[in-house]
Amino acid sequence: MSNSGLLELIGSTPLVELRALAEESTAKVFAKLEYLNPSGSIKDRIALRMIEDAELRGALRPGFAILESSTGNTGIAISFVGAVRRYKVIIYETTPGGIGTDKVRIMQRYGAEVRSLRPEDSEETGEGSVAGAEVELPGRQLCLELEKSNSQCWWARQFSNPWNTLAHHQTGEEILAQTNGRVDVFVASIGTGGTLKGIAEVLKDANPNVKIVGIQPASSKMAIVPGVPYPASEVDGGIISEMVVVPSLIDDVVRVKDEEAVEFAHHVWAAGFFAGVSSGANALVALREARRMPRGNVVTVFPDSGDRYLTEEHYVT
Repeated sequence: MSNSGLLELIGSTPLVELRALAEESTAKVFAKLEYLNPSGSIKDRIALRMIEDAELRGALRPGFAILESSTGNTGIAISFVGAVRRYKVIIYETTPGGIGTDKVRIMQRYGAEVRSLRPEDSEETGEGSVAGAEVELPGRQLCLELEKSNSQCWWARQFSNPWNTLAHHQTGEEILAQTNGRVDVFVASIGTGGTLKGIAEVLKDANPNVKIVGIQPASSKMAIVPGVPYPASEVDGGIISEMVVVPSLIDDVVRVKDEEAVEFAHHVWAAGFFAGVSSGANALVALREARRMPRGNVVTVFPDSGDRYLTEEHYVT
């Protein structure tokens, strides 16, 4: 298989019923195992599509550098796709303390230049979870400045790039095919919002009655509330700002504490799934939804691999 053939392995991930975790529920709970993508996360889908779109538009050409601000998974995915496509990749890694240690190492193994930032404001919350949409802001500002000063730099802008959402139309179509169109509730954590919005658009189009539930880390300072405008700027808002004002797209957004996500991630691991801590948060909320239902199907995603939480276990979106 050639290097470019690696990119053909992105997507078409399995959907597995969480029987051991949902024994007390009469509804069924399923998880889409996105950590089985080549670089270990759901972000492979968006990295490939954002880069392909930029190439088609001429915004990204041989010899250019790709820029992004990331809490890790998008940075890893862009590092992976960038390595296959032979681009220089510069990632501003923005998790506080040592939480991003394992992710930084993975990005570096792919050849990316990682510029680590340590946002102080994320450490003031006293809550160990990390809201990616907020802590990525300093890195986004640096990406913007570098792109403006260097014509051979292209910033992927995952927080506002339409292909962050459009790539997940395929994820949604896969879920519909794997469930024979029977999805009653879909649950996913919110980072930049692309996963939730993209999948929700497909599921709602197929069945307007499907319930869409987003999850925010408890440390989030800016609440995401369906129907309530979310601030937008050159470095903020983007997909989230678009998502919250679409009528009946997102039905509910709940918060999960760091300790809750980590504890339930341990249950996920004990059930045999080598997934990350956000998968613990997703499974926890999916099971809560299932217990409220006499029957039906609840679907969630396991976004990334457990190999990036070996140094520290925290809920990071």
